[in-house]
Amino acid sequence: MATQKDKVTLLMGCASGMGAATLKMLLADGAKVVGFDNNRENMADTLDEIVEEMGDYPGTLEMVYGDVRRAEDRRRALDLVREKYGTLDTLLYVVGVLDLMCPAHKTDDDLWQYVMDVNCNDCFYTVRDALPLLLDHEGPAASVVIVGSVGGIYGSTAGAAYVTSKHAVLGLARNLAWSYHWRNLRVNVVNPGAIISGILGNAMEKWPDRDVMDEEGNDLYNVRGGVSLGLDADGNSMMGDSEDIARAIMFLIDDDNKFVNGEQMTIDGGWTSF
Repeated sequence: MATQKDKVTLLMGCASGMGAATLKMLLADGAKVVGFDNNRENMADTLDEIVEEMGDYPGTLEMVYGDVRRAEDRRRALDLVREKYGTLDTLLYVVGVLDLMCPAHKTDDDLWQYVMDVNCNDCFYTVRDALPLLLDHEGPAASVVIVGSVGGIYGSTAGAAYVTSKHAVLGLARNLAWSYHWRNLRVNVVNPGAIISGILGNAMEKWPDRDVMDEEGNDLYNVRGGVSLGLDADGNSMMGDSEDIARAIMFLIDDDNKFVNGEQMTIDGGWTSF
């Protein structure tokens, strides 16, 4: 594998789960990371883990705290990249929220708009506004990786808003990959299956008065779906780890994989083979 040493990387969503796992791998490989997140408490825990687990590491980290839904906060992250480095090698969009498994008839306007904003609209805005730093990249192609979902492949995996948003970003990535491969940019997607991460906790924090998992939606999308969440007969977890997704991201941004563009890598333990 090629190294990420000195590669300038904007990591959107790095305080917990898949983003935190990716951050650790980037720092261990020597990347210059600008991290973005809204959760200072989770980020403090992650930074403590980095020091405890890694000690000295060759990479660097600059943090920007803000709400991905706010244009001025996203702009601060890009301004930091532009002013400090003047270029961007890699953009990773690892931000995502759940819709609590709500079927369409239970999805109110607030839930729909929030999920569509974070998972789709703000992903588009972030990539669009980063394009001047990414296009016509010197040397190996610049790289964008968006974290999608098996919800972007099948309609039976989550509620109406989540499934719609994840289908949308898959189409966005394909369009970007074709539109800009002429200008030395690669765009790919990682589709996680059932992964142990902080996304459920984030949903509980955002919607404290809602059911964590809609009962009707759980019956529709989990019980009747092609995956069993929980433990197998031997008590082993049937869910993946955040590191499984981080390793896929690291594969896709590796310069040795320069011919991988417009692809989706599904990491789901076989869920979509059902």
